Amino acid sequence: MANSGTLAGLDSGGSLVIDFGRNGNSAIYRRTGWSQPEPRHTWTIGQESTLEFPRPSMPGNYLLVLEVGPFLWRDQVHQQRLIVSINGREIGNFVIDQVGSIECAVPWELIERSDWVSVTFSHPDAARPIDVNGVPDHREIALAFETISVVREFDPGSAVEDASSNSPDFAHIDELPADQLMMQFESLGENCEFGLAQRRCRSEPLGLLRFASTPLSALIAALKLRFEGLGDADQIEVRVSGNHLEYLVLDRRYGILYHPWLLVGEADPDDILQREMKRLPLLKRKLLQDLEEATKIFVYRGMRPLPRTMMLRLLAGLREYGPINLLWVELQDAAHPAGTVETIADGLLKGYIDRFAPGENAHDLSLDCWITLCRRALAIVRRQGAA
Repeated sequence: MANSGTLAGLDSGGSLVIDFGRNGNSAIYRRTGWSQPEPRHTWTIGQESTLEFPRPSMPGNYLLVLEVGPFLWRDQVHQQRLIVSINGREIGNFVIDQVGSIECAVPWELIERSDWVSVTFSHPDAARPIDVNGVPDHREIALAFETISVVREFDPGSAVEDASSNSPDFAHIDELPADQLMMQFESLGENCEFGLAQRRCRSEPLGLLRFASTPLSALIAALKLRFEGLGDADQIEVRVSGNHLEYLVLDRRYGILYHPWLLVGEADPDDILQREMKRLPLLKRKLLQDLEEATKIFVYRGMRPLPRTMMLRLLAGLREYGPINLLWVELQDAAHPAGTVETIADGLLKGYIDRFAPGENAHDLSLDCWITLCRRALAIVRRQGAA
């Protein structure tokens, strides 16, 4: 059993991200059945692998979110079975045939009696590459683990899932002027729509990612590294947009593309580069400060529907900084009319909008619905905080 010293990755609510990359923190938690870490992942060895992590201090049910990829080879190895057990009890049984995310529910009664949580991964289809495809690799491998996230599930008994206009909390927030309301939020991407919604409400908060194209994978990587290297001179590229009308700035370190709001001919690219070299470090420090203070609600909307497992992974990465609340926005569906906000997990709200702005006109956004989502999200966060 490992000692119970302070471990990187745990937040006050018990959320944890175990990173199996070479520069990650998995060595603290890995026990038996693992190879040496590679740049982005660690392979399992043999037919069983184990790890341990400290039991979260906050009672409740948790989710174990696994980012894994299988060892496959044509018709010889076409899948990998995975059985996940917690403290000796099976909680998940999967057949994995592609890289992706899977999640397992971890009931509190399975983990409440011990200071440490023991996890066993059984992978009976492990094989040696040298026997399968002739590659001179004698390891018996099955699955490449990238990350494991531990996230507390939302307890509907401890807070209200949605805000109604009849509640005092909602009535107070409903009286907030739109500009003040929108200052309670900060965009993380994936595009500039929410930043433009704030502008339409005459809210102009400083935000590193407010007008950025921030793919989810890039955002998770940047959060893990605290945006290290962003803004370095050799990582900044000034380019012309596809319609040849405006400049764009690309951070090559993370692949984040954003608007400097300058038209072609209004400035020289070298002048823009010099400006961004001064501006980006300031905006990065402010974002890190906002994350650590955790007083704002952070907003993310994808360019396409996003799996819940990835948003839970994003939440876990955010919560390494503090008790952050994240509003994830998707299009309405039959079960969730526009304006609905529901709680998915502690700290994760999902809002449903009637439409997103078209790609060719980002200013044609559904402003009233964005405002409604923000009012309801803020009411839920404040009510849960008071519970």
